[in-house]
Parts: sequence; structure tokens; C-alpha cells
Amino acid sequence: MIVTRTRSTPALLPLLAAVGALVILSFTAYCQSPDAAAGQRQFKSDEVNRIIDRIVAGEKQYAVNLKKYSPRVETYLQFTSPDAELGSAVSNDAYFLGRLALGGKQEEISFTSGNKPNRRRSSLKAITMPFFPPHFFLDRFASSAMVDPDNFDESHYTFDPIGWEYLGDVRCFAIDVHPQKDAGAGAFVGRIWVEDRDYAIVRLNGMRINAARFKFYTHFDCWRENLRPGEWLPVYIYGEESDVAGGVRYKSVTRLWGYDLSVPHQQEEWTRILVEAPAPVHDSSDASSDLSPVESKRRLEIEAERNVLVRLEKARLIAPPGPVDKVVETVLNNLVVSNHLDNLPPLHCRVMLTSPLETFTLRYTIVVSRGLLDVLPDEPSLAMMLAHELAHVALGHRLDTKYAFNDRLLVPDEEILPKLDLAREKQEEADADAKAVEFLKNSPYKDKLGSAGLFLRAGADAAPGTPQLFGAHMGNRMATSKGVIRMATLMGSAPELKGTQIDQIAALPLGSRVQVNAWDGSISFPNRKAVALVDPSEKMSFQITPLYPHLTRYEEVNSATAVARPAQ
Repeated sequence: MIVTRTRSTPALLPLLAAVGALVILSFTAYCQSPDAAAGQRQFKSDEVNRIIDRIVAGEKQYAVNLKKYSPRVETYLQFTSPDAELGSAVSNDAYFLGRLALGGKQEEISFTSGNKPNRRRSSLKAITMPFFPPHFFLDRFASSAMVDPDNFDESHYTFDPIGWEYLGDVRCFAIDVHPQKDAGAGAFVGRIWVEDRDYAIVRLNGMRINAARFKFYTHFDCWRENLRPGEWLPVYIYGEESDVAGGVRYKSVTRLWGYDLSVPHQQEEWTRILVEAPAPVHDSSDASSDLSPVESKRRLEIEAERNVLVRLEKARLIAPPGPVDKVVETVLNNLVVSNHLDNLPPLHCRVMLTSPLETFTLRYTIVVSRGLLDVLPDEPSLAMMLAHELAHVALGHRLDTKYAFNDRLLVPDEEILPKLDLAREKQEEADADAKAVEFLKNSPYKDKLGSAGLFLRAGADAAPGTPQLFGAHMGNRMATSKGVIRMATLMGSAPELKGTQIDQIAALPLGSRVQVNAWDGSISFPNRKAVALVDPSEKMSFQITPLYPHLTRYEEVNSATAVARPAQ
């Protein structure tokens, strides 16, 4: 065998380079084509192919299952700027509350659009460019609930296994997902976590690509929960960007709950009412069956309160009665007993499921928002908020009895908040502030009001940059854009606010205390251990933070609750 060696001449070098480049480009194009995906598949084991098939089929079934639900959805967004000492500072915020209509045309229906309750927004789109007003940034974070509703398969994506991880109690297979060249607009790139029984996707972390002109996509981290047997549904989506076009930085959180609000659920409610109906009982305790005029007036006020509570709970805007209410009522009872308010009827507390910091009183029920419970740092601060509402009750500030007429609340869920006006007159608010301070000085919290005043100082400092967080759906605002806040006299006894002092906790981040069950809106306090701060940037007062839910399987939860452990 004769081997002949020749030296490449300079004239041949460009030709060889062109041929090499052509070969590389051809191979790359082949790898990105559907034929390549089919070709690569033959090198995988049958077990791997079966797993990928189940993941793809499960995600398609997931998209079908979503269409039967119309959950409540709340998106809260904070625009941030770098801060040398605190890491970031909030400069503005935006807010959306409504419901998702996932059957047929997917859209978000606002609950807070004032005189236009039926204003609808098309969902599953990219958010708009940053030079638009802040509320445009709410343009469909719910799109992050799916990987790719149209093209999630091996013809359009490649799957790169990473390894096994535990998300809470659920063992998951982590897989990096890469869209191929023809995946189309809105293709997902990132990582998915697949539980090890049915291979359902329980978490997706990444972003979408190939945005249309004048639009862009952002990074998100979506968590799903096993809310029904064999069914994982989205409950929490965290978003964050530090390098969006135009230099915009933000953090966002989208929460979904109230999946039980469906036609089958309504049928279950009818069945439950019929089954639980007691045998006829004849009350012969009173000689007269008529109420006195005073009793009749009180009964009408109570009916107005009950109608409001029942309607808000039916819309999943107020949590069902539960253990959190009892904890809050204990603090309220401390105020009642120490101030000898024995003449008042039994008072109750309920929790509104929304983020804006809000309290309001109906007649004998005080409502506190989930967001406010999250950020309150201690019991004296909670007592301060309850004292203000207790003062409204003690001063005889009434609920309008027009709500005793049921027809006023026989409206679609998206029209309820505009229909309810529970705000107090300015003078009533001032009188309640003065009476609340009196109650607090007679209470077990009288020597701990410095921390309550410090919370107010922190709120006054944060309110100008977070007007949506310090807004109110039905009651009075706690603060204005100028930072004027309720019960401001208590700030006089508070220490100086020191943002860089890590042992001074004036307020907590959002999501610190209350967990929401995404199926029925019930709430609980999580069992979390206290963590020592090591840096001022970890204080994050009134700020959005990421959340890592502790995932469980539906059947692993106590059958008395009939739902998976809540993640929020």
C-alpha cells in the first residue's frame, strides 16, 4: 500500500474551509430537525422513550384538565432598583385580581376594574415593553402555567436528564428542556421537574423565547400541587428580572386558588346540603315568636353582615372559617376583656385572601387581609390593627343594612368588589384611631407598643413606592402616597427605623405567615423554623420573595382535610 503525502497549497485552503463549514452547518441543521429527533430516539433505551412519551402525554392531558377550571388569580408586581445596603429598593408596584377562564378562549377577567367589571384581557401573551405604564406588566403571567400548549413533544424539543431531586416529599426527575429551531414563538427553555409515579410535571423554571416584535418574555418559576387524585394544578408563579429591555427590574408573584369553583362542585354543594339537613325542630323556648323593634334592627344588621361574608366566601375572596381565625380572635379577645367591653356581642375575625394590606369591619366581624397578616412582625402589631376595627364596633359605626337585601349581591364574581363599599367616613376613622389608642393602653400590649409604632414607621416609609400594596379593596387605605398612615400617633413612641440593622425587624416580607390551600381557599399557618438573618438585604420588609413549596401527594394527606398540603 502506497501512501502519498501532499502539501495543501494556499489556493486550496479557502475551499477546504468552505467545505468544512458546509458539513458542520448541515449536521447542525439535521440535529435540529424532526428527522434528527426521530434518529436520536433509536439510541435511547425503551424505558427512556416510555418516560418521555408519558411526560408529553401527561402535559397534553394537563392542558385539557385546566379547561374545566376557573380559579381566582392574583398577580402582584414590584419594580425595583439596586440598593447598596439593602440589595434592592421598591420604586413602584402593580396589581391584578380576577379569575382565569381556561375553557375555550383563555382570558383573565378583572375583579377590580371599577365601573367596568367585565373588562377582559386576553391571556397567554408576552408582557409589553417597559415604557408603558406599570399595569401593562401584568399582561399575562398566567401563561407561565404551561410548558408549551401547542408544540411540547420530541419533534420540537430535546430532553436532557439532570438527576433525581426531592421537592418536599415528592421524588422528582429533573430534566433540561431545549426547543428546537422550529419550536415557534413562545417556546420554553429551562428545566422541568417530573414526579416519579405518573411522570406529571410539578415545576417548571425558565423562560419563553422567540417573542413577536415589540414584545418580550421574562423568567418564571411555576409550581404545581397535587390537588386531586392524579391531578397537578398550578398554584404559585414567581417572576424576576434584572436586565429587561430599558433597564427595568422587577419581582412578581402570581397565586391561583379556588379550583373547587366548578359545576361538579356546585352539584356537590347541593348534595351536601340535602344530606346534612337536620330533622324538623320546633322551638318553643320563647312565649312570643315576634322580635322587638330593637331586636329586629339588630337582626337586619346581622343579616347584612352574613350576606356579605357568604357572598365573598362563595367567590373565594374570603377564606372559610378555620384555625387562623381563632388565633386572630384570641388577640381580639385580649383587647375586649382588658377594656371590659362586656356589653358587646361575640366578635369574630375572618381573613381576606388578597395581598393588599387591609382591615375592615362589617357589624360584629373584623376582616384582615392575608397580605397584612404576612407582614405584621409580632402580636402587638396585630393587636394595633384589630384595636382600630374594634373601636368602630364599640363606637357604633354601622354596616349599611342595604346588604340585607340579597338581590344586591346576586351578581357575577367579577362585579362583587365594585358593588361593596365598606369604607368609613374620615371622621369615623379619626374617632376609631383615638379610641383604639385608648384600648391599647389598657391592654396586655401597653408596654410593647414600640414595635407596633415601628411597623407604622416602616409602612410610612414603604407606602409611597408601593401604592397598590397599601391600597384597599373594600375598606379604608392604611396609607396615602404621602405616607400618612392609620394610627400615626403611635409612631411617636417607636424607635428610629434602621434599615441596615439586622436585629430590628419592623415588617416581614410577603408570604411570611399564611398558607392558602389552592383547592378551596382555606388557610393555615405553616410550621416554619426561625432563621437568623446574616445581611440587611434579607430583611425584605413588605417585599415579594420567592417561595419553595413543600410538595406532597394528595393521598398522603389526612383524609379529613381531603386536600394536599397548601403551598402558599
